[in-house]
Amino acid sequence: AMMVGSCKPAAKLETTLNLNHASEPPTLDPNLATDTTSVDCDFHLFMGLTKNNVETVTPEPSLATKWEVSSDGLVWTFDMRKDVNWVRWDPATQKIEKKRPVTAHDIVYSVRRVANPATASDYAYVDYIIKGVEAVNTGESTDLNSVGVRAVDDYTVEFTLTQPAGYFPSIAGMWTNYPLPSEPIEEFGDKWTEPGNIWTCGPYVLDVWEHEN
Repeated sequence: AMMVGSCKPAAKLETTLNLNHASEPPTLDPNLATDTTSVDCDFHLFMGLTKNNVETVTPEPSLATKWEVSSDGLVWTFDMRKDVNWVRWDPATQKIEKKRPVTAHDIVYSVRRVANPATASDYAYVDYIIKGVEAVNTGESTDLNSVGVRAVDDYTVEFTLTQPAGYFPSIAGMWTNYPLPSEPIEEFGDKWTEPGNIWTCGPYVLDVWEHEN
C-alpha cells in the first residue's frame, strides 16, 4: 500500500493518491524499474525529458521544452525547463523542503548510472543506442565518461547515438532515463527511495509506503 501526496505545501494539500496495486512495488528507483507497478509510481514522482501523448502516443515536451537532431541523425540536443526543482517531503512534519533545481547534470548522472553494470539495470539495453553504453554495461569499458551524454550547460543535455534513431525522444523520456539526484542516492544507497529520504521532481511526493501490506 502506498500513498503519494500532492507536491503542494501542507496547508494547501488538495490531492492525495492512495495506490494499491495488489502487489509490492519491487522498486521506486527509475533506473531499476521494469514492472508496471513500479513504473506507475515513478510516473507520479518524477519527470522525464519527454512524455508520450495519450492519444497519439508520440513524444511531447515534459521536462524538455524542445529538442533538435543533427543533420546526420546522431546528436540529439534537449533544452530543459528551468522551473523544476528537487524536493524532499518530510512525512513527520508534512512539509516540503525545496532542495535545488533539476538540471542536465541529473540526466547525465542517471544515464551513466544505468550504463554502470554495478547498478544492475535490467533495461540498460534500451540505452545501447547511446554511444558507449553497451561497452560500459557489458564490461568492455570501465570509462563512464565515454557514455554519449553530456551537459552542454545546466539546462541543455546532449546525446550522441551509435546510429540514427527517429524514435530517440521517446527513449530519452523513458523512466529508465529520468533525471536522478545523486545526493540522496549516495547518502542512503538502496534506501534512498524510502519516505523521508527520497527527492522527487514530479507532480506528487511520497508520503507513506507500507511494505508488505
